[in-house]
Amino acid sequence: MESHFHMMTGMGKRKVITGKKEDLEQKRIDFLTELCHQMQNPVVTTTPLAPVCTVTVKDAVEAFLKQYELTVSHQTFLGEKTNTNNISRIMGDMLVTDVTFDDFKNFVNVISKGKGGNPAAPKTARNHIITFKKVMMCCQKKRWISADDYELITSDVKIPTYVTDGGHEEKVKEKKSLTCTEAREVLEALKSNRRYYLVARILFLTGMRPQEFFALEKKELVQDEGYINIRQALVKQDKAKGAERTFDVGTTKNRGSRRKVPATERVFHYINELEKFLVADGSRKKSIPAGNENMIIVDRNGNLIDEHAFEVNMVRYLQRNGDCKRFTLRMPRHFYQDQLDILGANVNDVEKAVGHVIETVAEKHYKVNEQYLKRLLPYIDQLGTILENAV
Repeated sequence: MESHFHMMTGMGKRKVITGKKEDLEQKRIDFLTELCHQMQNPVVTTTPLAPVCTVTVKDAVEAFLKQYELTVSHQTFLGEKTNTNNISRIMGDMLVTDVTFDDFKNFVNVISKGKGGNPAAPKTARNHIITFKKVMMCCQKKRWISADDYELITSDVKIPTYVTDGGHEEKVKEKKSLTCTEAREVLEALKSNRRYYLVARILFLTGMRPQEFFALEKKELVQDEGYINIRQALVKQDKAKGAERTFDVGTTKNRGSRRKVPATERVFHYINELEKFLVADGSRKKSIPAGNENMIIVDRNGNLIDEHAFEVNMVRYLQRNGDCKRFTLRMPRHFYQDQLDILGANVNDVEKAVGHVIETVAEKHYKVNEQYLKRLLPYIDQLGTILENAV
């Protein structure tokens, strides 16, 4: 038996009913009754709701750091961790799905206020903005927020003008910089301490970071060709690991830091004088059982230099023995760059020599072309003469 009917949409359909002849009419009635019931009570299908995201900003920070630590040097990671600690402190309890542009802007304003009534440095504010964007990008990749959410939250956030227009960077540069006269005063005050004096001399004429010099090995000196290889640096140990020493040898600050530093005969002379000093005071002999006999410099017990302790003691020594500008181990690096610029050295050559990443077309050129070493040597020799004649 065939039963023809029309749906509410107007579409015609048919139903073929089979069975015993005496049962066909009842089956037809049952079918139409059920069809009528379905049309009067249609089944509503709904899309299942997405699970509610319960990830907080603090959770997102931890997820980001877990991945980030594997991709950078330990020193860079520690710097990023300082920024993420502030993110967790200010916004940690918020759900990542609740974060808005206003929340991000408020975070930047809080960081920009600084401490003790002094505005934060523009660099500090910029670094926190960059770190927050990295955390939010991690959230996007884990699908805790959408690409649109990320764009709405992070776009067009600016640093307050009282930070950018406060002249902070100029004040910091002035504080870190040394004139030739001030450099001479520092060296004069250090002359009676041979260890400090020779270290300062070498840093003034190489522009090395102190952590790079303190991790330097003898095999990296290439005197015949006039350069020093920088392949490693001191890194601060994680206190949570219960390390006996505060510093250990590890990777350099960034990829640009692994480089060749031009070095004149005067520099190698100072290094040789430093070795003679270490032999004379017994430090070199003590370094042999400690496994540090190949290091350019060790402390009085033959161990790796503790960079922080070395600098603190050096500053205190200067305060007791000289009337000069407050000195830190990073100031020779700034002096080196400033003076080579004044003497007329090529800016890109200097940038490469001090280990800055050159984000230009010239970067590939400098990786294979080491002519910058020979080009800089005359300027460094001239700078050495200026300092040598002064003290």
